[in-house]
Amino acid sequence: MKITKIMFVSSILGLLLTGITHAGEQKAGEKHHAAEQNFKVIMNAYDTTIPELKVEGVTVTNIRAFNVLNEPETLTVRKGTKVNITVENKSPISEGFTIDEYEIKDIIKAGETKVISFVADKAGAFTIWCQLHPKNIHLPGSLNVIE
Repeated sequence: MKITKIMFVSSILGLLLTGITHAGEQKAGEKHHAAEQNFKVIMNAYDTTIPELKVEGVTVTNIRAFNVLNEPETLTVRKGTKVNITVENKSPISEGFTIDEYEIKDIIKAGETKVISFVADKAGAFTIWCQLHPKNIHLPGSLNVIE
């Protein structure tokens, strides 16, 4: 009877230790594989014309505003993540996609879609901007990399 109990307890301990070892291997394996995050950013152009505007007794005619926005304008990832950004340009002209700190400086032609990939290895808030146009035309966005 004692031998049966010892064998039973040994078997249970062996199974537990095997399970703990496999669980540890899975966690260690997960650490070696960097997380990956995919985004889709659409560059949209907004062309607004106001034929006439009266403000405080002054009449202004033919006001035109043209702006380009990255939608969404803010992307957030954890440090160490592989980032894939699919950028679709719906603007009628070529647009830039630049993140200086990651040495990304791309041009996306009108109607074109590009995938931009990098590893977010620096923590902080980084400006996503268009190197082709003034920042009051193509409004900047933000890449936030958190620890």
